[in-house]
Amino acid sequence: DKLKKEIAIMKRLRHRHIVQLKEVIDDAKSKKVFMILEFMEGGQVIWQDEITQTPLMTVEQVRRTFRQVLLGLEYLHYQGIIHRDIKPANLLWTADRETVKISDFGVSHLSGVLKRSGSNDQALRKTEGSPAFMAPELCSPNTFGKGERPGVGKGIDIWALGVTLFCLLFGRTPFKAPNEYELFNVIWREAVVIP
Repeated sequence: DKLKKEIAIMKRLRHRHIVQLKEVIDDAKSKKVFMILEFMEGGQVIWQDEITQTPLMTVEQVRRTFRQVLLGLEYLHYQGIIHRDIKPANLLWTADRETVKISDFGVSHLSGVLKRSGSNDQALRKTEGSPAFMAPELCSPNTFGKGERPGVGKGIDIWALGVTLFCLLFGRTPFKAPNEYELFNVIWREAVVIP
């Protein structure tokens, strides 16, 4: 079950740049499970002025923020966790906006589980996450056809981290398309152009 997997992943994590799971409440009466997370009073990282579509951070702020996200992602990968949905909306600020933390482990994978079970990376090949931040190997034409795709691993997080850096610096995503299908084609076929 997806929620159980997310809880299992979050219970393993203790890092300055990862949102902490504080408690899990399994309410038998309502048949619901509640996850109590660290309160991130500063909210999500806002990376563009929605009207002008320009960046909101200085280069120094971007550098400091990116370094913190990189440290958090390095920790995740060291723990064998592939996040699969790195993007500004999943980066949250503390109240003082000095510390940023990675959140939302709903589509994350524990790569060690694949190795121990003898499974391949088939589960990672599913196109979960946010389309604008997906790596080219997740957007390949074979994704939707019968052909084989390249293997998928931690590189999908590194790609999404790069797209996130692009967003923070330039106030927009590197690829544009009228719909998701075309966006996948653009990501797969075109190079990133730095403005």
